[in-house]
Amino acid sequence: MRATLAAVVMFQALITGDCLLCEHCFNVHDSSCSGIFKQCPPGVTRCVKGLENNTVGSNTVLTAFKGCLNPSQNIACDRELSIKNSMVSFQISRTCRNSDFCNGGVVKVPAVKETLNGYKCEECFNDQSTDECTVTGKVQCIGKQTTCSSFYGTVARPGEPGRQYSGKACTTPDFCKFGLSNLPGTQASSYWFLCFPAETL
Repeated sequence: MRATLAAVVMFQALITGDCLLCEHCFNVHDSSCSGIFKQCPPGVTRCVKGLENNTVGSNTVLTAFKGCLNPSQNIACDRELSIKNSMVSFQISRTCRNSDFCNGGVVKVPAVKETLNGYKCEECFNDQSTDECTVTGKVQCIGKQTTCSSFYGTVARPGEPGRQYSGKACTTPDFCKFGLSNLPGTQASSYWFLCFPAETL
């Protein structure tokens, strides 16, 4: 059935123009998704597939996604975007390619490097208010997390209503460059997000 749909989409592409063909799907609470192939808008040159992992305490929400990549998000391709303290961890992995049907198949997530890297940050967490949270200690950073971040604002985790949060944590520099806009699953609004260099142990 999928082969037939792909053939129809390819025929349509030949008729309507040379637009990229990407698989489109979005699935909350799972590490995979599958959908149909659609033409991307003119100017889109990459397909994307990936997984978002949003963990607060012991509550983990996974979101698998595939689609046409908005050119404004090219900076996030194949980069490690993660935030972590003792209460919260957040990671997004994206694979971006530039050929038809390139984002089909299984979403492969790179292993998170849990090795301590010699950096540390102040940490705190509050899920009841957007007031800046009180520092409760320091957390040792892992992998490529060489930056500290401070956040407060309203966040809607996938499939859940928005809540007020504030926190401080270890963060990868790439997350600081990309920011919190246009995340695939988690949505932040009326927020403040600042990054600054981590301390060395």
